[in-house]
Amino acid sequence: MRPSTLKKQQKIIEVATKLFFEQGYSETSLDQIIEVCGGSKQTLYSYFGCKRGLLIQVISCCTEEVGNVFQFDTDSDSSLSEQLTLFGYDYLRALCSQPIIDMYRIIVAEARRDKELVEFFLSRGPHRFYNRLSEFLQSKAQQRKIVLEDPALTSAQLMGLLRGNYFQDVVLGMDIPSDEEMMRYSVQAVRCFLQGYETKA
Repeated sequence: MRPSTLKKQQKIIEVATKLFFEQGYSETSLDQIIEVCGGSKQTLYSYFGCKRGLLIQVISCCTEEVGNVFQFDTDSDSSLSEQLTLFGYDYLRALCSQPIIDMYRIIVAEARRDKELVEFFLSRGPHRFYNRLSEFLQSKAQQRKIVLEDPALTSAQLMGLLRGNYFQDVVLGMDIPSDEEMMRYSVQAVRCFLQGYETKA
């Protein structure tokens, strides 16, 4: 694909993201997107198929931002507690960022009438990320840092501890917590997690 084509596609995705998040997906028309970024419906259809195809691309871009947090160094000299605490902090910051909150609200709004969209989001985001975390925890179990019987369940429990009520509150319109609050929460969540799973000396 030519660089100029990629640039046009990226511009459309950026404009669609802004309008979807500001106005809502259902309330945004292709004409509004084209009015801002230029071009024609024919061009947009050739790139994305339809408005829903454009939403899929928006979700892909947003989930990739969160996915960058799930990069683990299995050979790090840092303690498991330090690694998980920093991961938890970065995860909360990504999860509570305005673009991710806006994306999540759109998915919830569309969930009842578009189950496939929800399945795409889950496979592209949470399920894929849980697998990465599971693989990291399994590597630590092999190093005898933690006791692990069910990696998938353990990963889900850690993610639940980290999310706590923060994500729910922010989605419902409460203030985004400060960096200091998120770090403090991550420290406490990881401490609680390791009390149950860390190998006892």
